[in-house]
Amino acid sequence: MAELLIEIGFEEMPASWLPGLGEGLASSFASLREKHGLSGDGGSSDVRVMWGPRRLALGAGVSERQADADTLVWGPALKAAKDATGAWTKAADGFAKKNGVAPEALLTRAKDANKPDELNLLFVKAVPGRPAGEVLPELLAALLRSLAFPKRMSWDAWLDDGKGAFPFGRPIRWIVALLDGAVIPFEIFELVNAAKGARLLGSGRATHGHRFLPRGSGGAPADVASFDDLIKRLRERHVLLDPAERAARIDASLQTAGAPAHEIAGEWRDLVEWPTVLVGSVPEEFRSLPVDVLETVLVHHQKYVPIPDGNTIARFAAVTNTDGAAGAAIVAGMERVVVARLRDAAFFWGEDRKRTLADRVADLEGVTFHRELGSYRQKAERLEKLVDAMAAAGVLAKDDVDGAREAARLCKADLTTAMVREFTELQGVMGGLYLEAQGGADADVAAAVRWHYHPVSVEETAAPAGAVAGRAARLFAAVSLADKLDTLAGYFSIGEMPTGSRDPFGLRRAGQGVIRVLLDFWPQGSSPDLRTLVRAALAAYPAPAKPPAMPVAEALDNFLLERLEAVLAARGFAVDVVRAAVGAAEPAALENPREVLLRARALAQVLGEAAADFQSLAVAFKRARNILDKDAPATAVDPKLFDHDAERELHAAVVALGRGAGAYAERLVALRSLRAPVDRFFDQVLVMAEDASVRGNRLALLRETLGLFYRIADLSRLGGIA
Repeated sequence: MAELLIEIGFEEMPASWLPGLGEGLASSFASLREKHGLSGDGGSSDVRVMWGPRRLALGAGVSERQADADTLVWGPALKAAKDATGAWTKAADGFAKKNGVAPEALLTRAKDANKPDELNLLFVKAVPGRPAGEVLPELLAALLRSLAFPKRMSWDAWLDDGKGAFPFGRPIRWIVALLDGAVIPFEIFELVNAAKGARLLGSGRATHGHRFLPRGSGGAPADVASFDDLIKRLRERHVLLDPAERAARIDASLQTAGAPAHEIAGEWRDLVEWPTVLVGSVPEEFRSLPVDVLETVLVHHQKYVPIPDGNTIARFAAVTNTDGAAGAAIVAGMERVVVARLRDAAFFWGEDRKRTLADRVADLEGVTFHRELGSYRQKAERLEKLVDAMAAAGVLAKDDVDGAREAARLCKADLTTAMVREFTELQGVMGGLYLEAQGGADADVAAAVRWHYHPVSVEETAAPAGAVAGRAARLFAAVSLADKLDTLAGYFSIGEMPTGSRDPFGLRRAGQGVIRVLLDFWPQGSSPDLRTLVRAALAAYPAPAKPPAMPVAEALDNFLLERLEAVLAARGFAVDVVRAAVGAAEPAALENPREVLLRARALAQVLGEAAADFQSLAVAFKRARNILDKDAPATAVDPKLFDHDAERELHAAVVALGRGAGAYAERLVALRSLRAPVDRFFDQVLVMAEDASVRGNRLALLRETLGLFYRIADLSRLGGIA
């Protein structure tokens, strides 16, 4: 095996793209190496890929040449290759001449294995393998085109691979392509008037290090001979090619600085080539600001890691792409920027608190929710009505109604504050903080206001899990649910449903937030009927000017069902298990989504213990469902009309199970016992009997049998059975 080195140098790539590009480079190369016959005896484990903000690098073993191969060249049918006397025809002579052999040297075989008597002429052409150096330019062109970018840019480049124009994530500035140290010739050309132009750049053995380090020779080219040599030469030039090494260097520096682990450090890794962590200070005068404000300034606006000190933040850590020689000057510059931002925040904090949050509700009339959906003042009024609808439905405790209405009225008021206008990430949070700061406010209402934009993630542990409990959790759940349903109802009513990848208003996130509120935060023992609340939310908006193709309420019901399925699937349940649990009839999925979660857990557990029984029942379930007329009126089973033991046995089992109760898992285990009587029923009984009364009785028995399962799951959706 020979060693292949490829380095693609480009203008700085967005850090969030790089891990995916690295994975794509590795998998595409392994596939292309196999396709081009250069895998040899090695697998894909020898492929090494590393990256930085200005480069992707790959090292791997390749065969020195392709293996020789035989290619089957099929000729005319034998009956057309010989005439009636057995002599070769012109068709046979032409085929033989084309392949440089006499007709007698040709083979005869069946081209179609299913038609062994229909023979064709066949020439086996020996194709010698090509040296790897000849194949790799083709492979490299295919590799570059295979990389998937969130967004490609045209940089007026052309590849001479038959496909022409060559867009890429960022302009390429150099390419290292070596096979055992020898340069693999590869060129990129200019794109001129949609055609091939002059040579733009070509492959070589020269890499480029840090732009500015070492001082005086930054960016100078350096020849390399192998992947390990590339790593070494780049390190000498202040570039750590291995992302794991950069991450370890950052983590060690943060630990030394006393900074806690923070997700922003993961972003740092691919922002810089030579990470150096510096530490700055937050002036004493700003440490009395709420921690949320300090963190927003440091993390969201500056990409710094806050370093806590008791109940405040006294210092921050920042990553730089330097050697730290000018660290003091850099820190001073960072602190000047931070101080300017914090000075604004401190001013807003003082000015905003001169008015209570309640005083600001009227100002929401001047803040537009959507030009077709009115102001945020109108939205707040609709949220109060939805809270009242929950109370009227008996799913919101009487003691919580006033608090929930107050939270609904106030939750959007912080949109009128200077702090939120400047730091939009703090909407909701500032409402809660201002309520706490004004004194005398209900702490649970403040918590509900603070968190009402959440949840935004599907994970059970995602915020505000652990942050709200008791009455605060109940108020949060009511206001969060009202807010999201109102948003969905409004946008759906004006035809702004998500389509494909298009979701400009974040409605899928709002939908999954609705589901998470009901699964994870709504009080046990009660659950709102989503269909009823959807209609209450829609009733607050005027009827659409143009009637939609599907009623808006139905469309929103279907959307929430999809979100329910998506949330459960994201939590690890198999898709068919989720659909079976959603398809159950008692209660219907949108009547109580938490019951769907419980059914899915039970079904997954029992399927793991008795998959064969339930797959058999699923087949029978579908068969029975197809027989039954959904529009036929339900009738009672009359045991006097039974004339088969199989009918009596199934009826006795159904009656016994119908009296059962308990947890879903226990009931499913009990339903396993129906496999044998159901199988015997279908084997021995003609359901569609000629006698109408007998036929109706058997259909009623099937309906009762299905009803036992429908209370828990639609078994016909298991195992891919449609």
